[in-house]
Amino acid sequence: MQIHYFGLSSFKIITREATIITDPFDKSSGLTPPRGNADILILSDKTNPLYTATSGISGEPFLINDPGEYDTKGVTVTGLPVQQDDGYVTIFLIESEDIKILNLAHIKDFSLKEDELEALGQIDVLVIPVGGGKVMDASDASKIVNDIQPSIVIPSHYQKADAFAKEMGGKGEDMEKLILKKKDLAEEGTKLVVLTPLR
Repeated sequence: MQIHYFGLSSFKIITREATIITDPFDKSSGLTPPRGNADILILSDKTNPLYTATSGISGEPFLINDPGEYDTKGVTVTGLPVQQDDGYVTIFLIESEDIKILNLAHIKDFSLKEDELEALGQIDVLVIPVGGGKVMDASDASKIVNDIQPSIVIPSHYQKADAFAKEMGGKGEDMEKLILKKKDLAEEGTKLVVLTPLR
């Protein structure tokens, strides 16, 4: 499995059988919009134009933009609605190749109850927004990481990840892409991986 980062809450996840793209944005964001072929397209907030700019996505992707459980091309996706001040955002658990990725999209308030969190099982990779403002800040994000205790945490929605790295107790490992195999995941501790956005 490979994980690439476009910016904001948009990622490309490549599994053996599928390419997944999440939350594509347009140029009004000031960033280079995501482009490329996708088999699965995941939108966490279908009413927000900032996260639903699908014009650069090619192919005929299977669209997931509501809470629920979906199973396609060797990938299981579970969408959970999380209440925010202005409605709800759907966070997604993505499972493939025996790896669980929990993507918290662009939430500010993490309101899952403890039993809901336990029902998700052990999270291998947590994608968490850390930039403050309309998403959670570095301090709040680090508390969520401590609650979930993933093997790997990937920050999103940041201009610089330094504040979050400091909250996590040190510098993260900078990468252009993360290549993952289940057997390589650490059983203890959380590794911080800062992905360089694709241009």
